[in-house]
Amino acid sequence: MRGESENTMGLIHKQLADGVRFHYLAVDKFKTGFLSVNFIAPLERETAAKNALIPAILMRGSEKYPNMAELNKKLDYLYASGLSARNTKRGEMQIFGICAGMIDSAYTIGGEDLVSEVTEVLEDVLLHPVTKGDAFDGAYTESEKQNLIDAIRAKVNNKAVWARTRCIEEMCKNERFGLSETGTAEEVAACTPESVYAQYRYALENYPVEIFFVGQCDADALAEKFTAMFAGIKRNPMPIPETEIIREAKKVRTVTEDMPVNQGKLTIGFRTGVTLSEPVYPAMMMFNEIFGGGVTSKLFMNVREKMSLCYYCSSSPDANKGLMIVSSGIEVDNREIAEKAIFDQLDAVKRGDFTEEEQNSALLSLVNGYRELSDSARGLETWYLGRLLHGMNSDPDDVVESLQAVTREEILAAANRVTTDTIYFLNGTLKGEEDADDE
Repeated sequence: MRGESENTMGLIHKQLADGVRFHYLAVDKFKTGFLSVNFIAPLERETAAKNALIPAILMRGSEKYPNMAELNKKLDYLYASGLSARNTKRGEMQIFGICAGMIDSAYTIGGEDLVSEVTEVLEDVLLHPVTKGDAFDGAYTESEKQNLIDAIRAKVNNKAVWARTRCIEEMCKNERFGLSETGTAEEVAACTPESVYAQYRYALENYPVEIFFVGQCDADALAEKFTAMFAGIKRNPMPIPETEIIREAKKVRTVTEDMPVNQGKLTIGFRTGVTLSEPVYPAMMMFNEIFGGGVTSKLFMNVREKMSLCYYCSSSPDANKGLMIVSSGIEVDNREIAEKAIFDQLDAVKRGDFTEEEQNSALLSLVNGYRELSDSARGLETWYLGRLLHGMNSDPDDVVESLQAVTREEILAAANRVTTDTIYFLNGTLKGEEDADDE
């Protein structure tokens, strides 16, 4: 690629404008390409709901395609290409924008450059929305507000996810990580076509933008298209938002909430203090896999299988915030014994009570997971984007090598960094009654 570009680990990077970067991963194994335009915002109560609404409203129509029917008609013509809204959080960053998928030009009848054509549609959706003065279309805004409110209120229907969410909210109640990337139903309801449009204009001018393409394309031509897109926008970008990392829990908090369900949900939040870009992170991954990350882990083999205390029981780290969450579904009467069993398994790993076979099984599981990353363009984009936001240029093979180099002593050291922060219990109050939502 021409201009200010660099090539690291097979990934090409180019600075297109102030705070606007383009990344291209050339992969020829897929029949499709994946493109994303991502705004990187600090996760804040005042803006989360508005940021969440922006891509959803943009997807409702544009100047050339003023409604979803016209937009979908155009995308169908482009070999059933697709656009989708994105809104997620990584650490204390809110990432929102538009994603696009299209088949590789090699599989079109006339060799059409679908990447270019879909990018033109994406440009119209992103930069030329349906507006009325300095506001988004009122009907589109109200419709997407209701959709988002419905989605927020439906979160409680999946009790396992709800318990995890509530644990993190309690654990991080004084940290931005405790906020939801959707905002609350009340915050969404308070949004107006004017306020969301003002936030959209602010995002275009101030948030860092990461553009990513995975697949096969003329990378120079695509970069030039995006350079032209942002040329007319006066940019004053803020830096990539930082995430507060708490290295060690100060004291253990216990929170119990009742709900009319059969199962109890025991969720325990730990501080690891270790994030993605730190040298000790591969050892922390190995620790988590041995403790509760897979089907050969201590939580699965002992607490779930041998002791039959849980319907499910596993641990997962959050590499962006330095947390680890244990999630389990249990009979309410088993709460105390299940909690003790979980901590017993943690203590066992901290003592070094795990075999070489367990360590090898954990390594194999993690390595297989990284090899499966290459099964989809979207999966690769998500993985690389997460690392770019941490200033990392590693690829999956690098991570596999680092995992293979982890020693038993490093796993022990990582395990002993883990401190208990919050024990959250969703107490099921139904006894022997049907509960269709108890998942």
